[in-house]
Amino acid sequence: MNIHEALQNIHSAFHEPLGEFALPQAEEILMTLLRCTRTTLYLQSKRELASDNINQINSIVKRRLDGEPLQYILGTVYFYSREFRVTPDVLIPRPDTETLVEQVLHHEKKQNCRFADIGTGSGIIACILTEERPDWHATGIDLSYKSLRIAKSNARTPIQFICCSMLDAIKQSRRFDFLVSNPPYISASETKILDPQVRLYEPYHALSDGGDGLGFYREFALHAYKWIIPDGAMYCEIGYNQADTVRSLFNSNGWRQITIFKDIGGNPRVIRAQVPEHTTNG
Repeated sequence: MNIHEALQNIHSAFHEPLGEFALPQAEEILMTLLRCTRTTLYLQSKRELASDNINQINSIVKRRLDGEPLQYILGTVYFYSREFRVTPDVLIPRPDTETLVEQVLHHEKKQNCRFADIGTGSGIIACILTEERPDWHATGIDLSYKSLRIAKSNARTPIQFICCSMLDAIKQSRRFDFLVSNPPYISASETKILDPQVRLYEPYHALSDGGDGLGFYREFALHAYKWIIPDGAMYCEIGYNQADTVRSLFNSNGWRQITIFKDIGGNPRVIRAQVPEHTTNG
């Protein structure tokens, strides 16, 4: 079997269940297995595949047709034009989260910023921010030790990783220029109607707080300022239908200059809030 035939076979197998995503996923499987670009895939379409490759393809196709996310099968995902390692211990990054990264980069202009990424998961946010701003210093925080192992393997810059809940292990005397988080914000009731590919395979604790999806925002609104410098800010990804509620939580706790930013699809996706006024005096 050559590359062209393999591509056709995978595409055909995926056509009905995946529709328009059938060809891109077929290409991704072959590019990952053969460690080549899409261009090479087509330029070398007559290249014969080794039997090991064929066996791997058959195994991957079966797992994918059973509903397992391709990112977990291949162990990698592309986000913000970079490749990251993922396993079922971490959430699969979504393009929506690029809005969070972009808003931080747009608003934070200082050199030598110190920030914490709360619920770092695979570490993509801390990784990208420190790669884009080499003078910044990141602390990645997660309650899951397994997640932190993945995050550490993704780090190409010096990042401190801490296993703890929220910021509990960090003294309040240690303040950051800003905090950033993509917390679990899907309500427990909503998880029941998620796509099975998400509901059955991605870690529940990274999707939902087990309640109404607002638990982390309440904690942030009440306490996060204690770890942020005066005039520093908090950045959070939010659900498409949570903008008004999350804004109200921060507003009622004295946070200032609260702004909601939309993602590429036009949905509210990121909240930015400056610390309450009373913290500027200590």
